Amino acid sequence: MILMYHHVCPWDRIPKDAIALEGWQFNLSPEQFAKQLNHVERCGFEFISLGEYVDRLADKSRWHGNEAVVTFDDGWLDNYEYAFPVLESLKIPATFFIVAGEMAGIDRSRRLTDGQLRELQSRGMEIGGHSRTHPNLAMLNEEKLAEEIQGCRLDLQDRLESSIDFFAYPGGRFNRRVIACCEQAGYRGACSTISWGKNSPASRFHLFRDVLSAESDRFADRLKLSPIWRTLFRWRAQWRLRTTLNA
Repeated sequence: MILMYHHVCPWDRIPKDAIALEGWQFNLSPEQFAKQLNHVERCGFEFISLGEYVDRLADKSRWHGNEAVVTFDDGWLDNYEYAFPVLESLKIPATFFIVAGEMAGIDRSRRLTDGQLRELQSRGMEIGGHSRTHPNLAMLNEEKLAEEIQGCRLDLQDRLESSIDFFAYPGGRFNRRVIACCEQAGYRGACSTISWGKNSPASRFHLFRDVLSAESDRFADRLKLSPIWRTLFRWRAQWRLRTTLNA
């Protein structure tokens, strides 16, 4: 299971002038975040890095089926201020997918700095790419796709002086052309926003991710955390995947 997050922030600290692109509807308080991670562990999951997850997918002898990964999209400052301390206290690694350039209408002060990204890396976290400007990649021509996908990787590698191995599709929008561009850019894998799927070596460039409710107590949460029910509901992920790939 790969979990997807955007914001971890006290509810009273959400900016009053936030815009839709910031995605505050996906916020958890630090307490809710810690509670959720502890709950997932109690359900028998082992938290590992995304790199380790992809390595295990390719090696059946190392794959146990109870692997869990934490990922964050966009690169918000609160990820460093509030999520990172929780992750460190629980000794859980995470991958932060970063928009390398500007995001329309959003002040840079709300986003992670290169210094903070380097600190996250130095303390066991992974940094991934999330495009240069957060566009709808499925709508771009080949030249613009390369600028957003390969350009993002090159920008971040130059600024952080380390390899950027994974990508997450902005807004979950991708198709076969976008996947091909990610592979050509040299990424090892890419994350989608499609839930309920069972990951395998074949899903390396559309890795399925799940979102749990704030309190992790809904019926759908219990089903997602059950290997048996996830298998039964795989058809939902496959249907969404076919629709997305052909867009």
